[in-house]
Amino acid sequence: MPPRHLRASLAGFGAYTPGQQPPDGEGWVKLNTNESPWPPSPAVLDAIRAAVDENLRLYPSPTAQAAREAIARHHGLGPESVAMGNGGDELIELAFRAFAGAGDRVALPAPTYPLLPPVAAMHENRVAIHALSPDWSLPETYFADPAPLRFLVNPNSPTGTWVGRPEVARAAATAPGVLVLDEAYVDFALEDRIDLLHEGVENLLILRTFSKSHALAGMRIGYALGHPDLIAALDLVKDSYNLGRLAIAAAVAAIADLGHHDRLVAFVLGERAWLGERLRGRGFEVLPSATNFLFVKPPTSHPASRLHEALRRRRVLVRHYEQEPVAGWFRVTVGTRHQHETLLDALQEVMH
Repeated sequence: MPPRHLRASLAGFGAYTPGQQPPDGEGWVKLNTNESPWPPSPAVLDAIRAAVDENLRLYPSPTAQAAREAIARHHGLGPESVAMGNGGDELIELAFRAFAGAGDRVALPAPTYPLLPPVAAMHENRVAIHALSPDWSLPETYFADPAPLRFLVNPNSPTGTWVGRPEVARAAATAPGVLVLDEAYVDFALEDRIDLLHEGVENLLILRTFSKSHALAGMRIGYALGHPDLIAALDLVKDSYNLGRLAIAAAVAAIADLGHHDRLVAFVLGERAWLGERLRGRGFEVLPSATNFLFVKPPTSHPASRLHEALRRRRVLVRHYEQEPVAGWFRVTVGTRHQHETLLDALQEVMH
């Protein structure tokens, strides 16, 4: 039975379910939510501590201007081409607010980030699903869709796969409205698509996050890059003060510490290859990954649901998918070597 007073359009609504978050300090091996295996940069922690002062009684900059300017410099853009959000998820919400009204069509590949369909439902959009091809590439129907708003998560979640420049450029060129390109995981891929913005593509909005390669998932900081007209549209519909003073200070410090960022990314890439090789050795199907996680399928002799629960009983968490087209797959965050060895030891116990 739906909650009382819920609006009629949300009858049967299914909310997005985040990965399990056990209490801190209970000894779980947490490889289910794609957090960083490393802590944030020491410079970021210093900046946050320095920002904890009497000025916390004052509202922050409503535009998070210092963060916009630092991010703009990093990407070779103007501050008017940067918007800030309370995580990448808020920027997704703002894109729906700004670019697709009730009854408008929104085009989504499938599988994709599971948050997108629920947000579309909340905005009473008509969702057009375009199943990815067997090789995980975009189907022709996606490029032909007349929706005023398209989403493309690249690298993709949950599969970890990546499409190259020609497909992204074509997706923008054929879009009658806005293409939102979610690059939350792009720092672990071969390249990003900032080049299209520098070339003047005006209907492309790129989303980024500090949660993955900057190790700041707990701060909830995201940003969008795009033509000033798109950024102005996001600003028009955002909350008044959507980033606090501590988050703004953290963003400025994080984007400046390229050394910490690059070392973290290199570590993840090395561990990704190490873990993938060993999971293949245990009979798992492992998709090529351009992210900080692996998308894997257990051998048919070990049903995923049973294996997932057996791991959970041993306090090892991975993300398990039960709905097609990815039913029976796991998404495994790239963690530390110790976490990987604990996972592999647990698999050895339950798969013998």
